[in-house]
Amino acid sequence: GCTGCHSIDGTSLAGPTFKGLFGSGIEINGQKDKVIADSIYLKESILDPDKLIVSGFQKGIMKSYKGILKENDIKDIIDYLKTIK
Repeated sequence: GCTGCHSIDGTSLAGPTFKGLFGSGIEINGQKDKVIADSIYLKESILDPDKLIVSGFQKGIMKSYKGILKENDIKDIIDYLKTIK
């Protein structure tokens, strides 16, 4: 699952931590302004993970879950991410 590459305690792994992610400002490689990690950003990151790469991380690490996860699965994941403070 997700926690193979993303921690929930602030530790940096292959992907950015989920701790405090929802609603925070994310620095994106090649962009001046931060992006807010809202439901839209998170869904896009699950379906097209190479679109907006968090600064300090590399493109091509995470696979796309487009066609794998159903809409309800994505909603459940985002609802869970909202709880990780």
